[in-house]
Amino acid sequence: MGHTGPRVPARRTLRRRADPVLARIRSHPFWRGLRDGTLPPAELARFAAQDATFLVPAYARALARGAAAAPGDGHGELLSSAAAATFGSLPRLRAELPGVGAGPVAGPADPVVRAYASFLLAAPVTASFPGMVGALLPMSWFHLEVSRELAGPAAGGTRYARWVAQFRAHDGFADYLEALLTMADAVAAGATGAQRREFFELFSTAADFELLLADYACSPLPQHH
Repeated sequence: MGHTGPRVPARRTLRRRADPVLARIRSHPFWRGLRDGTLPPAELARFAAQDATFLVPAYARALARGAAAAPGDGHGELLSSAAAATFGSLPRLRAELPGVGAGPVAGPADPVVRAYASFLLAAPVTASFPGMVGALLPMSWFHLEVSRELAGPAAGGTRYARWVAQFRAHDGFADYLEALLTMADAVAAGATGAQRREFFELFSTAADFELLLADYACSPLPQHH
């Protein structure tokens, strides 16, 4: 039996799912330490290197794959422009690595990073288009939320100020996120029941990965064999 009544805009449900995770991320020792300058340098170095070497490139490729799978030109244009901007950020991210004592990673990605990158890359291939949109939303959404936290005077006055300045979302990112959320509302509204469930489930999985990244960054250094 199909859905007959009006649906609540997807972003309202997404916000209810996101808020508890975002609260934990904002108060997490990794982001709190980055804001006040107490984060051990080795933790930022590892996070920055893994992010620039593996995670951001995977997200850019996932956006490009999503654009190719988009059912409409408008959705394809939004995702392809996001992919281009994400690819374009990589030289800047990598140029800042020496400043935090990091460099390109020669070995494999660390397990949590590899799992999240694999999840992102698989979503455009294995999920429905609505499911893929749900999977890709948290990285952009949570990035903007964390960036707002890092915009305060404390972060600007710490030893990590230069890295924070290039990591933070820049002008126009809030408008991009609004466009992404508008697309998500439209896609979820037109989805089947199964696609809509997948949309929310993959969003929640990606949100959990965002929290796991912070846990990972504060964990003991892994040993590659």
